[in-house]
Amino acid sequence: MKKSLQHIFFGSLVLVIGLVACNKDTTYIADPVTLSSSAYIKFLHVSPSLATITGQADNVTLLNLDLKSNTYSKLTGTPLAYERYFPTTTNVYAAVTAGLKTIKFSLAAISQKDSLELFLKQVQADAGKYYSFIITDSIKSASLSKAMFLQDDILTLGSTQIGMRFVHAIWNDTAAKNVDIFSIRNNATIFSARGAGSASTFTPLNYFTTSDTLIVRRAGTTFALASLNGVGFTPGRNYTLVYKGNGAVTTATAKPRSLLIYGH
Repeated sequence: MKKSLQHIFFGSLVLVIGLVACNKDTTYIADPVTLSSSAYIKFLHVSPSLATITGQADNVTLLNLDLKSNTYSKLTGTPLAYERYFPTTTNVYAAVTAGLKTIKFSLAAISQKDSLELFLKQVQADAGKYYSFIITDSIKSASLSKAMFLQDDILTLGSTQIGMRFVHAIWNDTAAKNVDIFSIRNNATIFSARGAGSASTFTPLNYFTTSDTLIVRRAGTTFALASLNGVGFTPGRNYTLVYKGNGAVTTATAKPRSLLIYGH
């Protein structure tokens, strides 16, 4: 009798296992992993000499080549001029299909048909990653490394920290001379000896809601080249500080050397 009960129990267990195995309505404890097929790019125009370089108005539209149809579609909405960026602070990045991208710089284009091509740039944008394409006077260079296409490896931060990266985007700065960034609030140099065309990694800095004044100094001195006064930060957010403009001038109407900051 005992053996019969064991046989019955074993047979029932096999039947239950079989029914479960045949059940296609599987419930996952965790959602299946899916990989993004998009990369994300922010475009920033800080090329003071772009009109001179291209021989056209400083009014640029960016288009993206679709490899399947071999046609270009617009990336930017309002054309970019000096000190403009796309997308805005509301939508920080534009989503593009990941892979090797061909980006066409055109003169205020509405579509491919009416777009006067200024030049093309190819960049590799990997899935799920974030980038800043900073347009400087190096844009005419054939070298991709001088296109300032930067991967935005933003930091996970504490509630009293910000992340900051410094980009030296003045290509006619004094040859072989570097700059420091000095923080009044911290009473310290937060970036040291950065040369033209260089970009630091993101660095965590201790900040509350207090505003700060940031000063560009010739490296190793207190000689001020430019400053950004009363800039405020949101704790927990990452920022890029850009030294931009024509390094040889200070007149406001001549796109002088100055600082610009944008968030991620």
